[in-house]
Amino acid sequence: MKLPPVIKDRWERFSRRVAEAGEPYRFHVSLFWQALSMRAKLSVLFAFLILAMTGFFYGFAVYQTSREIKLSAIYKGEAVAEALKGEAAYALQTQNFPNLNFTFRRLASSRNDISYVFLVDTEGQVLAHSEPEAVGQVLTDPITRQSLGAVATQVQFERVAVAGEQDYVDLCDLSVPILFKGKRAATLRIGISLTQYLLANGPRIRRNVLLFTLPFALLSILIAIKLSDSFTRPLKRMAKAVSEVSGGNYNVQLPLNRRDELGEVAHAFNVMAVHLRENFEKVLNMANHDGLTGLYNARFFHETLSREMELARRTGRAISLIIFDADRFKRINDRYGHPLGDQILQHISRVAHSVLRGYDLLARYGGEEFIAMLTDTTGMQAMNLAERLRKVLEQRPFITEDGDVIKVTVSIGVAQAFPPYDKKDVIAHADRALYRAKEGGRNRAILYGHSTEHLPGSEQQIQQS
Repeated sequence: MKLPPVIKDRWERFSRRVAEAGEPYRFHVSLFWQALSMRAKLSVLFAFLILAMTGFFYGFAVYQTSREIKLSAIYKGEAVAEALKGEAAYALQTQNFPNLNFTFRRLASSRNDISYVFLVDTEGQVLAHSEPEAVGQVLTDPITRQSLGAVATQVQFERVAVAGEQDYVDLCDLSVPILFKGKRAATLRIGISLTQYLLANGPRIRRNVLLFTLPFALLSILIAIKLSDSFTRPLKRMAKAVSEVSGGNYNVQLPLNRRDELGEVAHAFNVMAVHLRENFEKVLNMANHDGLTGLYNARFFHETLSREMELARRTGRAISLIIFDADRFKRINDRYGHPLGDQILQHISRVAHSVLRGYDLLARYGGEEFIAMLTDTTGMQAMNLAERLRKVLEQRPFITEDGDVIKVTVSIGVAQAFPPYDKKDVIAHADRALYRAKEGGRNRAILYGHSTEHLPGSEQQIQQS
C-alpha cells in the first residue's frame, strides 16, 4: 500500500532524527567493541547467543506446555465420555434422564477442571445437563451445529467469558456421538477447563519451563554430546554385542581399531566371547551326549524325534525306529564286573555307529538299551539294516585284556511310524517288537506288525522280505 505524501515525509524526517540521535551512541559502541579483547568479544557473543537460545527455548517450552495441556484435556474428556456412554445410551433407551442429570451435576461439581457435561438430541435440544436449568433449551451456537454434523468425536477449543466477571476461560469442548442401533441418537458434550488445568498443574509446568530455559544446562548438554560422541559410539557397539551374546550369538567380535582403554575393553570382550563359545559348545555336547558311549542321550533323541515326527506329519516322509539291547547283559556284569560291562557297551556303540548310516540318529536309551532313528527309511529297509547290525555284532566278539572272548549278541525291535505319526506309539511298537525278539530266544530282529522273524542265519528270509 502506498503511503500518502504527508505521512511519508513525516516518517522520513523521524527516521533521520533517530539516526542522528543514535550516531554518537553507535560511535561509542564501535570504539568500545574495538577495545575489547578477543576473549571478551567471544564472551559477549556467547552471552547474546545464550540469551537468544534462552528466548527460543522459553518460547518452545511455552508451546510444549500449551500443547501438553490441550492433549491432557482431550485425553481426560475422552476418558469421561467413555465412562458416560453406557449410562447415556441407557437413558436414551428408557427416556429417563433425572439420574443422568444427577450424574452430570455430581461430575461437574466434584472436578474443578470439568466445566460442563450435557446431552443433546439430534435437533440440539438439551436432554440432560450438569446445570439443571439448562435442560430443555435448544442450542444453536456454531460449536453445537458443527458437533451435530460431525460423524465422529469432535474436539474444539473456545474462549468464553465468565458470567458476572470481566475475565475469560479457555475450554476444550469434546462432542461424542451416542449411537443407538447404528444411528446417532444424541451427542454427549464435555467441557474441560484449560485454565483450571493450568492452575492445578502450575508448579509442574513452571518447573518444566525453568528446565527448558536454563541456557548453561543446554550448552553443557551440547558440549557433552560432541565430546562424548567418540566414547558413546563404541559403547553402543559393545552394548549391542553384549546383547547378541546374551541372546546366544557367540560369534560376535568387536573391531580393534583403538589403542586406548576402550580398545582394551573390546579386546577383553572378544576373548571372552571366544571362551564363552568354546564353553557353550562343551556344555551343549555334555548335555546332549551320553558320558560313557559318546552317543546322543535319550533327552536329545526325544527332542529330535519330536521335530522329525512333526515334519513327517506335513510331508509324509518315512521314519523308522530300531531299539536293541545286549542279550544277557546282567550275566556279563555279574561274572566280569561292571567296568568290563561298560567296555562292552562301548563296543556295541562303536559297532552300531559303524553299521548305521551317517545321517541316522543313534542314542543310548538307558542301561544296555540303544535306539536309532532312521529318516526316509521304511520298515523293511530298517529291518535289513537291523539284521546287518545283528550279524556284525555276532561276528565281532569282545576280547578282554586277559584274552577272554565274550560273545555279544543283541535283540532288535523295528517299527515304522505311520499317520498320525505319534511319537509314543512308534516307540511303543518298537519296544513290543524288541520284547518279542527277547521272548523268541534273543539274537534276532523283529519288525512290528510283520510275521517274518529274522533269526540267526536267516539270510534267505531277509532277501524274500
